[in-house]
Amino acid sequence: MDLNQTRVFVEVVRTGGFAAAARRLSIPKSTVSARIQALEERLGAQLLKRSTRQLSLTAEGSTYFEAVAGAVDALVDAEAATTAQDGVLSGKIRFTAPLEFPRDAITSALSNFVRLHPRVKFDVILTNRPLDLVAENIDLALRGGEPSGAGHIIRKVGQISFGLYASPQYIERCGRPETVSELEKHDLLLFSSPSSSRMLHNSHPVEAIEPRISVDNFAFLRRLAISGAGIAAMPHVLVAHEVAAGRLERVLECWTGEPSSLFLVFPSRRDMTPRVKAFADHLVAALGPWQTSI
Repeated sequence: MDLNQTRVFVEVVRTGGFAAAARRLSIPKSTVSARIQALEERLGAQLLKRSTRQLSLTAEGSTYFEAVAGAVDALVDAEAATTAQDGVLSGKIRFTAPLEFPRDAITSALSNFVRLHPRVKFDVILTNRPLDLVAENIDLALRGGEPSGAGHIIRKVGQISFGLYASPQYIERCGRPETVSELEKHDLLLFSSPSSSRMLHNSHPVEAIEPRISVDNFAFLRRLAISGAGIAAMPHVLVAHEVAAGRLERVLECWTGEPSSLFLVFPSRRDMTPRVKAFADHLVAALGPWQTSI
């Protein structure tokens, strides 16, 4: 019996394809194909139906998967636990976070963790694209908003608070709004997401205001505000340096947008290996001062 063949089969079923399973297991796609073929030959049964665009289980494949998946998970967990004895963590962690997330908290967590655990390696992907954690072989994701995903383990770790900011030049040219209702007379800049739209209905309800400019990148939104394009709804932490330097000013300080929750997301419970759980706890600790400084 070759347990490697069985584990590859389980990963192919869970990820939905040979290429995704290969990325998850860090082996060539050709190796995945060879092991599936060898497994089918050994069992004398076709487990998977293949086409150029689709992969599905046969009846025999479904029965075999249900019988072996739990045992494979137990073996993988036992191996990870043994590797992590005496605090010696090893292996690679693929971690993703939003592109504009304040880098200081992440870089501090990473640099301190690798010093404590020199046998752990990282692949860090900074992107605003909502990656498929299983298909992209992601171990841990830091996400805002409302993360979702079948089977994902979601851990709330904090909140991001918002305010309204404009450049001194814009305020001099267009005036400073004194009430929320006066925002209708100004050029509003918004991040293009449902949570940003909801922010305008906080404790001071207003009718929906059509933004003058809507973009999907906070860094670009910040540049627009600095250039005098309008009043931007921005996370406080992302404009702290600009406010200190006098490039932006907060307007309507009595108004605070609906906070956006911050989450850590694991693909599944079986992906919460000792090294990933250890880094998640380390990251949460690093986010503590950042959260309280907002």
